[in-house]
Amino acid sequence: MLPPAALAREGFTYNPAAVSTPTESRHRALKNRLGAFIHHPVTSLVVVMAIFLSVGLVVLHLLLEPDDPTQEPIEHAQIALTVFFFVELGIKCYVAPSRLRFLAQYWIDIIAVLPWTQSLRVLRVLRLLRVFRVALILSRRVRFVSALFRSAVGEYVVLGLIMVLLLSVGTFALYVSESRAQRARTARRLQRVALGLERVAARLEERPARQELPAGERPSAETLRARIALLSRAIDARRPPPNSSLATARRELEELEALLPSPRDPADETPTNDLGEFQNSFWATLYFLVATEPMINVPTTTVGRVVVLGVMFGGLTTFAIFTGIVTALMVNRLRRRMEIDDMDRFQLNQHIVVCGWNRLVPLIIEEIIEGQGDQSIVVVADLEEAPPEIANSRAGSRVYFVRGDYTKPESLEQARIREARLAIIVADTTINRSDQDRDARTVLSALMIERMSPGIYTCAELLNRDNEQHLRAAGIEEVIVTSEVGGHHLAIAALYSGISEVLSELLTAKVGTTLKKVAVPAAYVGLPYEQALTRYKHEDDALVIGLEVKGQDGPRAPGYAMLVNPRREVALGERDNLVIIAPAREKASA
Repeated sequence: MLPPAALAREGFTYNPAAVSTPTESRHRALKNRLGAFIHHPVTSLVVVMAIFLSVGLVVLHLLLEPDDPTQEPIEHAQIALTVFFFVELGIKCYVAPSRLRFLAQYWIDIIAVLPWTQSLRVLRVLRLLRVFRVALILSRRVRFVSALFRSAVGEYVVLGLIMVLLLSVGTFALYVSESRAQRARTARRLQRVALGLERVAARLEERPARQELPAGERPSAETLRARIALLSRAIDARRPPPNSSLATARRELEELEALLPSPRDPADETPTNDLGEFQNSFWATLYFLVATEPMINVPTTTVGRVVVLGVMFGGLTTFAIFTGIVTALMVNRLRRRMEIDDMDRFQLNQHIVVCGWNRLVPLIIEEIIEGQGDQSIVVVADLEEAPPEIANSRAGSRVYFVRGDYTKPESLEQARIREARLAIIVADTTINRSDQDRDARTVLSALMIERMSPGIYTCAELLNRDNEQHLRAAGIEEVIVTSEVGGHHLAIAALYSGISEVLSELLTAKVGTTLKKVAVPAAYVGLPYEQALTRYKHEDDALVIGLEVKGQDGPRAPGYAMLVNPRREVALGERDNLVIIAPAREKASA
């Protein structure tokens, strides 16, 4: 029996916060429903498609001219997508267990969906950053991509995504800034030419010249060139003397014509160095990223120069990571791959929670996966990282790790103990403690689990049988004293040669035959045990060795009993379960 001092050493105090009020229960239920919805695979797929659509609209918006009529519907679509992403992030922020954790996880998405003003529209290229969110969602939802990101190849894929993102953002930012600056310079030059032509025309017509163009007038180079030709013919028709004002006006027309951009011959395929052209921006960004030096031209705008510096720094950093610390990144990724996140947390339902860690836990997980198939398991232990015994096992993709004290409600809440169907508490060996203190932690964890989730089925490991009464009082269904089990096994092996091999085979779901529990078939209801024994062996080639009376109602149901080798006349009920010895590879139905 545990003395009060052992409980006090483990910090046991009654915590009313662990018992939820009705309001808190409704609030938690709402968060669970919203969390399950926003992190559902279908919702994640819709978000992925919306991100791809948003990125495509950003690319189209940047490639089209500002006055293109298609820009207006693109703008409306972008507004609708922005509202969609704001709602998505708002729900994720509401259901997140920590606001700081939400900001740390989704800060890129928050920046990407900000509705930038007209003067900062070039910053909409930041929406391309959400491509990383697509990669993360796919790594969680698609088995092939998940396996890829859980291997060394995944680190190279991440670096490749960074390179592609730098290239995409740099290209579009450089193209937009340089092309708009070029258009602004051309517009100013055309305005200067137009005002010069106005002065020449006023001189010919002997009237005052206008000092500025009418509002909204944007003369094109072709229009101004035609007007220069018209004024030149008008001056030539007057045959002015060499030093006259008309001759001076003729020379001014020649100077103004020289200011106009030269028309490009469509047949001329000579490459230019103009960064206002998309292909030049692409190749310049690629050269800046790889060679960190200008190979085509140097940007003329401040934004373009900042973008180039960012791309060069990003390229240097990426290649430094690739050549220097990629191995460390891969190891860290493998160690942390099982840590539970929001996307997994809200999908966990009817899972198994293992509290504590010792050398038996990898075997327990392996047997559960072997016997139950695709079963999600959450391990809660006070360890720095996921234990390598399960991180490197074939069951690793279905096992999640929560770092924390499993006697505390915060850690159990993160493991979604309220939605779990089964809890296993082991004698924790992560810290050097006495057997009495380990049993005390087992009792504390059992009390907390039963308080937070009264309907859960709990199995607990004890080191001392004297402490069983504490667990039974708390309502724990199964209590296993592992030292006694090992002792019984050893004694049977000593008394009856060969029996140990039988026990070893029955207690594993990996090979041969094993113990299972199945619901009583409808055709067997009412049959006596003796008849059911013969019939089940004949029809299913399995041996019935026990009967769990009221087993489908749970061990707390009135009249529940586990009968091993019951009397032959005992009748089978419709709510009973059969305990059978059957081939290990067949899944149990109960």
